[in-house]
Amino acid sequence: MGFFKEMYRDMAIDVGTSNTVIFISGAGIVLNEPSMIAREILTNKVLAVGHEALALHEKIHPGVATIRPLVNGVIADYESTKDLVKGLIRKTKTHFGFGIRNLVISMPSGITAVEKRAVRYFAKNVGAKNVYMETDIMAAAFGLGIRIEEPMGNMIVSIGGGTTEIAVISLGGVVSSESLKLGGINMTNAILDHFRKAHNLVLSDLRAEEIKLELGSAYKTGNEQTMTVWGMNVESGLPASQEIGSETIREVLSPIINQIITGIKKSLEVLIIKPEIAIDIYKHGLYLVGGGSLIPGIDKKITEETTIPVLLCEDPQTVIARGMGEILQNLKNRRDIYTN
Repeated sequence: MGFFKEMYRDMAIDVGTSNTVIFISGAGIVLNEPSMIAREILTNKVLAVGHEALALHEKIHPGVATIRPLVNGVIADYESTKDLVKGLIRKTKTHFGFGIRNLVISMPSGITAVEKRAVRYFAKNVGAKNVYMETDIMAAAFGLGIRIEEPMGNMIVSIGGGTTEIAVISLGGVVSSESLKLGGINMTNAILDHFRKAHNLVLSDLRAEEIKLELGSAYKTGNEQTMTVWGMNVESGLPASQEIGSETIREVLSPIINQIITGIKKSLEVLIIKPEIAIDIYKHGLYLVGGGSLIPGIDKKITEETTIPVLLCEDPQTVIARGMGEILQNLKNRRDIYTN
């Protein structure tokens, strides 16, 4: 019986709008790939998931569709989400046995009861015997090594692909929170809109993402850069190029970053009746995680607008999955998140 027990795995999955991260107990982070699936439209056959699906994106013929099955952190296409995660799990088969004994899965704090049921049902249908659900913010707290049970106010801001989660936690619970339906994908879309309106150029999603990574910033860096961007001219219908600078891209991203900062301020305003928690945050700073925390200068921008120090962490894109890995090791103490 011990042999068969070892063939089952405990797993944590952070299924995000942009990326999916898988953690396996005893192995750590084993996969971090785009949350994208490619299908044949006529047969509905899955052609690729993850990196392979992204490689096909925008280079496909009309008989193939690429899909991001999550929108703003919640399941928008149930079957595609299930097939995506099953396909990604199969990629980890060198770490995988007969099935999943315990599965911890994360979810945005702002989802509805119906959306939460969809996550639970999906988790059971990927083959998990026992399902545990935790919010992104609480999982991030574990990943950051925060001692959440202590009477200490901590603020965590998680900027993901489709959502931004903002929460203040103390004594193991959430004191105040904001869940914004915007993130890295909105920044990419803002760049697409800018080129269409300002330069009559249509760009691919991948090209806009490249511009965001190369030129994107939230604060003047003193090292302004430029790059030449190619796209399709709307008027002529021919390929055309446009030089763009980091200062312009910073202005394009600014409205979205300002919305995030407004959300942070709202979470702090709620603490007017709990000033000691607010003082803890002002003394010790807020934690910034998620892919959006990699935007150069975003920590300085937040500090300038709120006067709160910002703490960055190593590998912020996997901190939620690492936190769920911590939960996996202590499931006996987290029966409150058991959903079966």
